[in-house]
Amino acid sequence: MFCPWCGKSQTDVSKKSSKRANGTGSVYFRKDNKTKPWATSSTITGKRVYIGSYRTRTEALNALQEYEYNPVCCFNITLEQLHDKWLKTKSYGKLSKSSKQGYNSAWIKLKPLYSRKFRDLRTSDFQTISDYFENPHHEMGVSGKLKYIDKNGKGTYKVTDKPKMCDGLGFSALHNLKCLLTNMYTFAMKEDIINKNYATFIELPEKEEVNATRFTDIQLEIIRQNVGKVPYMDYIYAMCYLNFRVTEFLQLTADDYMVTDTKIPILKGGIKSAAGKNRIIPIHPKVQDIVKNCINKGGKTIFCRENGEPMNKDYYLKYCFRPAMQAIGFDNSFTPHSCRRTFSTRMSAAGARQEDIIALMGHTNYSVDVEHYIIQEIDTLYSAIKRMA
Repeated sequence: MFCPWCGKSQTDVSKKSSKRANGTGSVYFRKDNKTKPWATSSTITGKRVYIGSYRTRTEALNALQEYEYNPVCCFNITLEQLHDKWLKTKSYGKLSKSSKQGYNSAWIKLKPLYSRKFRDLRTSDFQTISDYFENPHHEMGVSGKLKYIDKNGKGTYKVTDKPKMCDGLGFSALHNLKCLLTNMYTFAMKEDIINKNYATFIELPEKEEVNATRFTDIQLEIIRQNVGKVPYMDYIYAMCYLNFRVTEFLQLTADDYMVTDTKIPILKGGIKSAAGKNRIIPIHPKVQDIVKNCINKGGKTIFCRENGEPMNKDYYLKYCFRPAMQAIGFDNSFTPHSCRRTFSTRMSAAGARQEDIIALMGHTNYSVDVEHYIIQEIDTLYSAIKRMA
């Protein structure tokens, strides 16, 4: 629009905008920012705070109004800064070790968004990250460094012209990513930093069907024969006799190992349910030496990586269990859960009592009498375990 008398443009946004009342903040046009030229700042807290840049003056005014309605100190907090604050909360401290490991692994995947303002992030930003890792992608180490292939065909962190690729992640790993962001959004909403959870709308791949099979006696014997020959085969063999869930198995430490007054070696562990927590598992004679040898390595956990560091279930499945299975010609129908199925099946075939099997499995699907009045003694459980050949 133009003035009909002097011809002056009435929509020249590059000129100084109308002055706002004192103490109500500033909205101004910046010529050095072509994509988001409208900037805004506020002095409502007594100190000038730069709020951000926006595409239109209306967006800038809305941002200013929203900030002055709730002038929190974390208005411009980045994703990384929010994560640091969340790590210090009680809710994070109450998480189990496995949950923390899963969230730490998920956090590394969000590295491209670390410096972004948390308020500016949307579902599409997180969906892009999730979609990238769902498909074959550049392999990333535990520290977030990318892996490459050297001239000898081995993996290295030294940058080469050949990236090391890996298969896409499944539902479990990407679900950890969504859960991490959901927890961070919950914390941010409590702090009035935002008022909407965009992590809720992240779309994940279809959940993998748990269709694990058990090992037959012949297959279990093949596993036994390859202990000491194939890396981590001793872990798999031990799982078939210890009966811990994979996460419980990987969290066992030397402090969980003890010998009773009757000279029975036991492990105490379990995390999933009331019946499964801190349950006592007598160590079968066939795997006692394996457990002792693993403890003598001095790792942070009994069943750890070669460097003594703990591993989570995703790492164990990808770098330990599946390579070991492939080395002896077993297909991917076998999973770590196959070990628990093998244990329960062989215990039942050996004629162990139902209440002994249920106590060792850490389940609760048995009668009230058994649940509340029958106490499983270690000697009784050890005799039940020894029924397996």
